Amino acid sequence: MAMSRQTKTETKLQHALIELLPTKGLAGITVSDICRSAQINRGTFYAHYVDKYDLIEKQIKRIVDDLNGIILEPADDAKNDDAIIPQQRVLDALRYVQEEYPLIAALTGNGTNMELRDRVQEIIGELLERGARRQGLTLSYGGVPADYGREMLLSGVTSVIWLWLRKGCVEPPEEIVEIVWTNKTCSPEELLA
Repeated sequence: MAMSRQTKTETKLQHALIELLPTKGLAGITVSDICRSAQINRGTFYAHYVDKYDLIEKQIKRIVDDLNGIILEPADDAKNDDAIIPQQRVLDALRYVQEEYPLIAALTGNGTNMELRDRVQEIIGELLERGARRQGLTLSYGGVPADYGREMLLSGVTSVIWLWLRKGCVEPPEEIVEIVWTNKTCSPEELLA
């Protein structure tokens, strides 16, 4: 029963953030605003969170943990794991983002806040590095220093996903996966032709 109440409270708080963040921004909302919108008392809020920043950080952590589980946990389909970046895992992650879009959009300022983006980029980087190790490959980044090469590689994928988020996740996740796969195989020169 306590877990059910906690889940309901969490859902109410998420809805409050979805309502308040786009209109007032984090600086403009108070714990009282959040509690009023969520229809919970301040004592309940403070039983779980230190302040509004703690609430935001825990929401972001939950999303990152969920994405980490979707993208990095061992897959049931061993064949899917043969790819350096398993396409199904990316598709599942994009479906999750689309389902959680209202909260993610609120937390990221509709895709303008980069904290969550940077964390997602690290998860994608870990997926790439695991896939390369599994294949017995070394990431050489074409002779570019590793930190720059890694950033170039990962930012392309993450930028496609973040543009999709800023646009409201209107295209189906399958279409975004195709764009990501095109991005990973096309050079900038090919995109200019």
